[in-house]
Amino acid sequence: MDLTIQSIQFHLYRFAFREPFQTALGILSHREGFVIEIRDRQNRIGLGEAAPLVGFGMESLAETEEVLQGLQRSLINAEIKSLKDIENLLKNCDRTPAAKHGIELALLNLLAQSQELTLSQLLANSCNGTVRAQVPVNAVMGAIAPDLAATKAQAYIEQGYRCLKIKVGTQDFESDWRRVAAVRSQVGNDIQIRIDANQGWSVAEAIANLKRLESLHIEYVEQPVAAADLAGMAEVRRSQSIPIAADESVNTLAQLQRVIQTQAADIIILKPMALGGILTAHHAALIALQSGLDVVVTTTIDGAIARQAAFDLAAALPIQRACGLATAHLLVSQ
Repeated sequence: MDLTIQSIQFHLYRFAFREPFQTALGILSHREGFVIEIRDRQNRIGLGEAAPLVGFGMESLAETEEVLQGLQRSLINAEIKSLKDIENLLKNCDRTPAAKHGIELALLNLLAQSQELTLSQLLANSCNGTVRAQVPVNAVMGAIAPDLAATKAQAYIEQGYRCLKIKVGTQDFESDWRRVAAVRSQVGNDIQIRIDANQGWSVAEAIANLKRLESLHIEYVEQPVAAADLAGMAEVRRSQSIPIAADESVNTLAQLQRVIQTQAADIIILKPMALGGILTAHHAALIALQSGLDVVVTTTIDGAIARQAAFDLAAALPIQRACGLATAHLLVSQ
């Protein structure tokens, strides 16, 4: 097998949200990043994507570009025979996870092609696993008005979704509560509803708010309190019945270990872009599952290349919960 890097190219993209996407971290109006093409000497091309997002411990877009420029020069003529080779080539890129994700993904896609495998098969083979034919996904909606949320929820159900994710954690919990209640009233109790507070509450607020939400049969709440406050998150977990999912608290393997040690969560949300690549996310998933936690794979509302990679990761893992991969409709090219 001959896999030697011949060239690396990348170019900027920018997608607008079809409508402003409000979260507890602010309003998102667009996503931008880089599409990466790595060509080997057999003229195969591997595609990757690097798209940093503020609030998830990632570098700036300018820093991403700077690192990509450096790798564009330093990786030429590198030989790759295994997943370990890819990890070794990028071991100094942990401080720029989006750039690392993009280059790693392009190299993974090249390696999979060279072995005549899909990316899912390549990942599954690395741990003697199997690839699932289907991956359930959730629909997502921002912190919008309750009546609009109910209308969107009905549309999603008609499209076949069985799990809905709703943004909460704004400064107005009464609006949050009405939004979730309106959706539950619209869709009935057979549809799963999960909520995402994006660190928007204090510990006391999270406990009080989640106790009010218990009657609405919530699947889980993502990141109810500050990402660094694992003791507080553990207190929230002990003090009410809705399962806790760690999201922004898990941007590295070391952070994952601390979440496990403090018993701060029931579920781990894995965002490959924030974690610095599919391989790190795969390692994190296996660690979490071995520790008895559930796993959900999602994205940072990325472009098609990164979304496909996240889907491939989810397909290679033995997880049952719906994953956050159905975000293409939120964006439009500019």
